Amino acid sequence: MYTIRGKITNIEDQQINTDKGDFLKKLVTIEEITDFKNQYQFEIFGEEKINLIEHSKKLSQGQIVDIDFYIKSREYKGRFYNSLMVKDVRVKEGQIIENITSDNPPF
Repeated sequence: MYTIRGKITNIEDQQINTDKGDFLKKLVTIEEITDFKNQYQFEIFGEEKINLIEHSKKLSQGQIVDIDFYIKSREYKGRFYNSLMVKDVRVKEGQIIENITSDNPPF
């Protein structure tokens, strides 16, 4: 299990349609709070888990969060694909960073 802290920069839903049924996943992108500004995209898979995290944590862009995650890897036609799967999210209360766009300079 790994933990990372960052600012949420994007949240999106994806519907996956397969022969085995329809699935829902939520993608949460964060920017690490370091000098390098690395970005990572995490998956929350399954309607039950999405509802649990969404209703208890109320995630939104600009929030500072700690994400507990694990790395899932799968092989397809000789290539490996990795996903960062969310185990838990902790919102850092009162810590929201507003985005400043070039259209509205701070001076």
